[in-house]
Amino acid sequence: MHKFQRAILTHGGAGSSPQDFDGPLSAAKIGMDFMGNGKSALDAVVCSVKHLEDDPRFNAGTGSQMRADGHTIQMDASCMVSDGKFGAVACVEGIQNPIDIARSVLLHSPYILLAGEGARVFAAEQNITQTPLRDLSKSKAPKSDAPPSCDTVGAVAFDGTTFAAALSSGGLEKAAIGRVGDVPLPGCGLFCGPVGAVACTGDGEFIALKILAREVYSWLEQRMSPSEAAQKAMTLFDDSVDVGLIILTKSEFASNARNGMAWSHVTEIK
Repeated sequence: MHKFQRAILTHGGAGSSPQDFDGPLSAAKIGMDFMGNGKSALDAVVCSVKHLEDDPRFNAGTGSQMRADGHTIQMDASCMVSDGKFGAVACVEGIQNPIDIARSVLLHSPYILLAGEGARVFAAEQNITQTPLRDLSKSKAPKSDAPPSCDTVGAVAFDGTTFAAALSSGGLEKAAIGRVGDVPLPGCGLFCGPVGAVACTGDGEFIALKILAREVYSWLEQRMSPSEAAQKAMTLFDDSVDVGLIILTKSEFASNARNGMAWSHVTEIK
């Protein structure tokens, strides 16, 4: 069986239109270019997720949802590498790219999760460029009849040595202020280890309670193929639950989503 020299998968969120795959494809190409230039899998997934945060079609960064009060936007983001390091932020406001802060939490903080204003203070201490969140509320096109994208964009990558995963969420439309979904919770929205990487999307409460990403990863450890794991993941939930995921190992990848999902991949074979 062939092995990947490098590989990356990206998604635009459960319920996002598969016709918008050009967004995840552009993100995947950018991430692959990063790895081709000697950057790590972590650098690649963060860069890919930033590209999706900057695309208003998806529910992260500029495309984030308003909370119940009609004007507050609170975002979550996380990243993980296969040596077990994890970093996340929750309920961040006013920043276009919360994934940058999550990466810095992973690399430079003794903690795994920082929330709210504390995440912004940490970002300032780390000299992270905090691009103000663009207000697109007046220019946003009306939603189509398609279901709104659930609250995550994500990426998984393998650089030939290490796996990494990253997620960013714009929250659920009209959710309570302070609501946190699966994204910044270890093993829920994402997980990676020596055999692969998993990134989930969909109804966050249901995903979190199943600790879905860690569960799917355990199947990879048992030598289940990514395609089998992606199909099995769907059976854990009632048909009414919107869920999707991307899975990557050293030699295979898979994607699955209950209600459609914009996603893409770029791979290089050894």
